[in-house]
Amino acid sequence: MQRPSLRSGALLAVAGLTLALGGAPLLAAGADHLDAPALGRTSVGSSVDLLSFHGDRDINDVYVFDRAGGSRTVFAMTTNPAVNAPTISTFVDFGTNVRYVINIDRTGDAVQDLAYVWRFGAASGGAQDYTVTRYTGANARSLGRGVQVATGSTGGTGVGTAKDGAKVFAGVRGDPFFFDLLGFLGTVLHVGDTALGTGGDPFAGLNTNAVVIEVPNDSIGGTNLGVWGTTSYWDGSSWVKADQMGRPAISTVFNNKYVAGSAAAAGVQKDLFNVTPPSQQATASGGVFRNNIIGTLTNINAILETGCDDWDTGTAGAIADFLLPDVLTYEVGSDADGTAFNGRDLPDDVIDAELGVTTNGCVTSDGQGAHTYLPSFPYLQAPH
Repeated sequence: MQRPSLRSGALLAVAGLTLALGGAPLLAAGADHLDAPALGRTSVGSSVDLLSFHGDRDINDVYVFDRAGGSRTVFAMTTNPAVNAPTISTFVDFGTNVRYVINIDRTGDAVQDLAYVWRFGAASGGAQDYTVTRYTGANARSLGRGVQVATGSTGGTGVGTAKDGAKVFAGVRGDPFFFDLLGFLGTVLHVGDTALGTGGDPFAGLNTNAVVIEVPNDSIGGTNLGVWGTTSYWDGSSWVKADQMGRPAISTVFNNKYVAGSAAAAGVQKDLFNVTPPSQQATASGGVFRNNIIGTLTNINAILETGCDDWDTGTAGAIADFLLPDVLTYEVGSDADGTAFNGRDLPDDVIDAELGVTTNGCVTSDGQGAHTYLPSFPYLQAPH
């Protein structure tokens, strides 16, 4: 059994599970932090279940950005949020039965043509050995036959030994995500009375697990990419899909109880979203995910009582067609900018951008700035 973790969008004190960090209640919800109900128990009605017993396969964020003057590309994924919270600090390991996959589409069809997969051995002396395998073509989809490109250990620096000019990392890092969660809860979800822009950034003190690979651009085999992360686990007889994420906060924001009808229905839809290949997300289940985006965009300001106009149906449909499939689009060699939907670099304020898009320009900032990041590989800040 993996560590208990926190369910997205809820106040810990309300649900009776409090994780203290620095003496203050810890709230956890973010780009995709703990947004996979199937990894725990799905919320029912107005109650909120904060337990996820499989944090090792829970994706927080995915990044793709340029380095070395645009000649190299970095792919990163964080998982297992809040691993340094005192009551769960012993559950920091990567899953030994989990595949951590960064998927790359090189042809624009939202189907992976390249995949990098991390696998981990059992913990020993506080560290885990790992391998990174590269899959291409049909094997990127089946993960049937690949080439091992790196090995390493999460101990020490976490940096492994890689082939063909690549660099790899796996281990604990400071969570790069930044967000005024208390202000979001108070302003958007009406939990508490903290105004957006005044609640601070609880992620600034949190650690997370991370996998990172940096490669020369000429090894990618494409220019205009679609990138997303997936996790799956071996249940004893087959590989089972667990979590999936491309752009930040797509499922978190749009597969919500307001358009789904209830928290339970939204949980079911989040789980379905996490196992639906990006190439099928626009049409799956009668277009439920596209309809959820449209329903949110045409009603969000009315729900939040901002006094601002919501998007009209036609514009909302166009935005939905842009946001699906849920993959990070990136032009290799360009300056990554997640606020302009071109990859996602660590300091990109994607929350501000998405607040503006979602609310038709009514809410444009949560008032939080980027964390401090490293100037060299693996770029994510050292653990707190």
